[in-house]
Amino acid sequence: MRLAGRVLEWAGRMPALFRPAACGIAVVAAALLLAGRADAEILLKDARGREVRLAAPAQRIVTNESLLLYSLALIDPDPVARIAGWARPERIDSGVYRTFQKTFPSIDAIPEVGGIVPSNVSVESILGVQPDLFVVSLWQQEWQEIADQLARAGVPVIFLDSPETVKRGPAAATAFSIELLGRAIGREEQAKAFSAFVENKYRDIADRIAAAADRPSVVIDVHAGTLCCYTPGSDNRISHYLDLAGGHSIGADIVSGYDGQLSPEYVLSSNPDIYIGTGSPHLAAQGGLAVGGGIDEDTARQSLVNVTGRNLLQNLSAVKNGRAFAVSHQLAISALNLVAFECFAKWVHPKAMADLEPARTIDELNERFLAVPLEGTFCVGLDTASP
Repeated sequence: MRLAGRVLEWAGRMPALFRPAACGIAVVAAALLLAGRADAEILLKDARGREVRLAAPAQRIVTNESLLLYSLALIDPDPVARIAGWARPERIDSGVYRTFQKTFPSIDAIPEVGGIVPSNVSVESILGVQPDLFVVSLWQQEWQEIADQLARAGVPVIFLDSPETVKRGPAAATAFSIELLGRAIGREEQAKAFSAFVENKYRDIADRIAAAADRPSVVIDVHAGTLCCYTPGSDNRISHYLDLAGGHSIGADIVSGYDGQLSPEYVLSSNPDIYIGTGSPHLAAQGGLAVGGGIDEDTARQSLVNVTGRNLLQNLSAVKNGRAFAVSHQLAISALNLVAFECFAKWVHPKAMADLEPARTIDELNERFLAVPLEGTFCVGLDTASP
């Protein structure tokens, strides 16, 4: 508009004979500038149904969830450059982080600002890194107050998650969040390709399992290690993946909300058909379930043997029958949750899903989408024939 103002000023100085034509030129220039601005502006509707306007694709993102790196890496060839600040980078699988480090050394320079939960957030620290977008990946009501403060400071905020997200179902929720992020950074085409990939995979498996009459019982042991059994609750996405995969979580029966603790005695008395632990490379130092980036298959399987050999878990029929498995926790709670879902489906219904290969899906993700490939063992079973 400043340029159009200058043109109008210039027109005003012209001799009277030429002034009408000059004013016409000024009006056209102003209209073109306004049209250009409208074209550049991005209008989004986030997971809370809020309308959010961006002047241009976001280049400097701050997020309350460092695992947003996985989402960006699926649709952007240089995902690290987009992140101006994040919270708790140690939540990223340490092996995966090292792989990113090799390709994008600048990852170490990303400042830690904000927090996972709004009570730990300093708006000033977020503003200090000059973001053009704040992304809330993990919903809590108090984030709205933070969003209002940031908006008043001129920083738009989008929510990828909300209480309504659960109504979308796992595949649709993943597709929604990745497409929203894609529009926000100007990578809409890539985001749509990934969401179509995810939805097709989920749909194919869900359709095949729908005919299964049985729903085997499962205990999910989160961050499996020294204490059994911290488990996802009925509102947790991991429980939803298992339900869609044709299994039944014994933890979701008694734990409402996001997560909670089960006693070993309850697990033993329930005697579930299948044991599934979630793990991460950093748990190796604690004698826990070591799966993920940089972990070889033998190490991952031995850690599963160790974990299921204590806390009375060795008495479970699932362990005795070799129906005990491990999956990367970070994959299960990130945009790469498809891999965990496929594992659940194969473990719960091995005959119906005999041709399903989660490792092949990881290969597809590496080849078609990820800026940095997944390298390591992200799922494993007690039986060497299991993924």
